[in-house]
Amino acid sequence: MAILTASLIAGCQDQSRPADLPTLFPCAILITQDGKPLDGAVVELVPVDAANAKYRASSATDADGKAVLTTYGFDGVPAGRYKVCVWKTVVEGVKQFTNADGETVNTNGVDYQTVEPQYSSAETTPHEINIADKKTPLISFDVGKPIKVKK
Repeated sequence: MAILTASLIAGCQDQSRPADLPTLFPCAILITQDGKPLDGAVVELVPVDAANAKYRASSATDADGKAVLTTYGFDGVPAGRYKVCVWKTVVEGVKQFTNADGETVNTNGVDYQTVEPQYSSAETTPHEINIADKKTPLISFDVGKPIKVKK
């Protein structure tokens, strides 16, 4: 039993961390929209520094608007400067029904973008963060008033 447990633990350890992945530092960001927490948005940190060009950190915001960033699925972000990109899409008009075979089927809905497009691009977002070699304090970024633009 002890051998089986040790084998299972060893098998569960993640072996896929890239060898060149630098040290990662904890980073959480609070995203608000018009001053209120933005739930379900995607947050991506796009490196400004050429040395970190391939390390994009990302996460989704929770009900409190908080996103805990990960890089390649590992908690944290390499030290450096990043542009903060945020976007959120909602789908409306999806209808669900049961077909003749008893399967649940969804009809296509309409996708809407709910965050101003300027915030979703590293070239246009005004938000930037610097990750130092320590725990970055929780920083809040607001993405303006809600919009509803068909994608």
